[in-house]
Amino acid sequence: MSKVVSILVLLLGAQVNLSALVPAAPGQAPPPWWVGGGLLWPFFSDTSTLLRAGGVRDALTPLLGIAAAACFLLAAAALLGWLVPPSWFSSLVVAGAVASMVLQVVWLSGWAVLPLLVDAALLWSVFALHLTVDSLRG
Repeated sequence: MSKVVSILVLLLGAQVNLSALVPAAPGQAPPPWWVGGGLLWPFFSDTSTLLRAGGVRDALTPLLGIAAAACFLLAAAALLGWLVPPSWFSSLVVAGAVASMVLQVVWLSGWAVLPLLVDAALLWSVFALHLTVDSLRG
């Protein structure tokens, strides 16, 4: 993965997880395809999720969504050399991907496939490819 691709994947991961803060209303169709449709906005209030609406699900959703997005954005900042130590990059990617995967499993639907693939690609890049800020900067 190149630096630019890595930043784009991290930003995609952040956007998808932040969309959990505002799930589509019951009965609402996915957004138009030109803004990503359900792929970039995979949360729908009437989705049959693993946890019932209210209570635990409604408490976990913003916590996991914000945590995952913050980790991905901080990892992108580390890659760009903005205030975040480069040594935090791998830990931030892993923490973000784990939080994101838990969120996607809680809201499991057909729309969760892209976010789960993004998370898998990020984990693969850290664990299998051993990507670091230094190796991505070249």
